[in-house]
Amino acid sequence: MNFNQVRVTDVINGKVGQSRIFHTNIWFKSVNNARYESLLPYLGRVDNLLLVCSDRRILRGLQFRALNSTIGLHGRALFGMAARAYRYGFITNARHLPYVGFPVVVDMDDPFFTEREVSALRSCRHVAALVVTNEAAAARYRELGLTCPIHVVGHGLRPFEIDPAVARKMRERKRPGELTVGYVAAWHLAGTDRGSDALYNVDHLIDELWPAVVAACPRARLWLVGGVGRALGRKLEHRQDVELVGHVPAEQVPACMATFDVGIYPRRIAHERSSVKVAQSVGCGVPVVGYRGVPTELISRLECGLTVDSADDFTAALVRLLDDGPLRASLSARARAAAGQVDWDVLGDTYVRLLDDVFPIRDGRVR
Repeated sequence: MNFNQVRVTDVINGKVGQSRIFHTNIWFKSVNNARYESLLPYLGRVDNLLLVCSDRRILRGLQFRALNSTIGLHGRALFGMAARAYRYGFITNARHLPYVGFPVVVDMDDPFFTEREVSALRSCRHVAALVVTNEAAAARYRELGLTCPIHVVGHGLRPFEIDPAVARKMRERKRPGELTVGYVAAWHLAGTDRGSDALYNVDHLIDELWPAVVAACPRARLWLVGGVGRALGRKLEHRQDVELVGHVPAEQVPACMATFDVGIYPRRIAHERSSVKVAQSVGCGVPVVGYRGVPTELISRLECGLTVDSADDFTAALVRLLDDGPLRASLSARARAAAGQVDWDVLGDTYVRLLDDVFPIRDGRVR
């Protein structure tokens, strides 16, 4: 973790500078929220008091549930201590808002716009600014009556290198003449899989979209990158037009994406959160076909993919892109050229300036 960390004793003893900004949240030793893993190293003024869970799966789950269920207890204690040492805070968990006693910038990575969430933001007089990942989320919060300043800092793309060995292994999975259509998600589940929900259910893709694509373009082959539910695995295990890649370590995802001829985003849920995977596709120069919405706003804005409104249009757009090599090459080049707009070096600097504007320093002192 290459960002500033403090201990409880540091906060109790007041061993912090007056320009520092306090932040706390639950943290894992392995996989964490991709936005904050990438963002926090850029925020040099932010001191992170992290409640770190084990990297052992069962123990990690027990620790997380315990910390999550007692957030009122440790939230009140930690922010009470922080109020004696800090003048400002950075919030990445809206459930902490009732316990803050100093001005804070709140980052809403995954807003749900529930009455409870909006009420917490509206009733906390210490919210100096709210940060969201897209303009649609900002507009929605304004419609719901929030009057605090709202800023937009989107999801960024981590600097990455494509491992040649991993890329070679991925290319070896392709069949001669294959046109690879890739879909990357944490999980791919059938409706009958345990825990299936609108976010990870791929029945629409497998049963409705993909048969029409293969019928029109027999060379097309679908790669599902990410965990595969048991029911879905049994359903697809003998399919020649589907490759179950399975879970891929985060650092190997770019090498996997670079193998795709086309990426897809087939989710139809109304979601106000930008998609990290779409941003990764842009960085890898992969043209994407997806349903129009906030998660695919990036490819619409950068004009490096095709967005649609219906299942028939989705199929037609994907077949068109598979059949048209020059169009794929053009969109791929446009994606690579635009990747700098979602580079964390750019977005991180933007966030630093935002914090300095909200919590300015004058002559070494906090104003």
